[in-house]
Amino acid sequence: MRKGFLLTLLLPPFLMCASSSNLFDENKPLVALSSCMERVEIKNSHTPVDLFKSSAKCIEEEKYPQAVELYLVATAYGYFDGARVVDKSTRQVLDTLKTEIFGPLDANKRNQFAEVLRTKLDDMKSSCNFLEKLGKPTYYPKYMVQNGVTRGDGLILNYDARVIWEDTRFSYLKCP
Repeated sequence: MRKGFLLTLLLPPFLMCASSSNLFDENKPLVALSSCMERVEIKNSHTPVDLFKSSAKCIEEEKYPQAVELYLVATAYGYFDGARVVDKSTRQVLDTLKTEIFGPLDANKRNQFAEVLRTKLDDMKSSCNFLEKLGKPTYYPKYMVQNGVTRGDGLILNYDARVIWEDTRFSYLKCP
């Protein structure tokens, strides 16, 4: 049951092909992510845009375990961002982002990545421990806020980051 639930959240947009123009070209990554990041390089200042782009590079290089780790952090951070923004309709931005970044990749490589992800979802302990140590995001979610109807900075006033981060890890990712 748990694995099926997570797959419905994590995979469908990933497997779709992109057909629209890239909505996220104007988002400059915090660092130049022209490479497949190692786990030790991942920071809580990296946005889902940054992490998905690095994950896609890993897939191109057939480094699927690294791609999965980056993808899981990106989806966790995207879920966290969706919970802290005022306009909840912007949550769909994450699916669009996945489609635009992963859609152009070779279908066989995407399928191989999906298999590694399915296997990873059976044992999330290592990823969950890593996320706990990494901590909640420290960036402003411009990629999400800019696509919504908001006032002010677009974030929920006085949101409880600790509660949202716990919900992300335990309810969304089903961490043990």
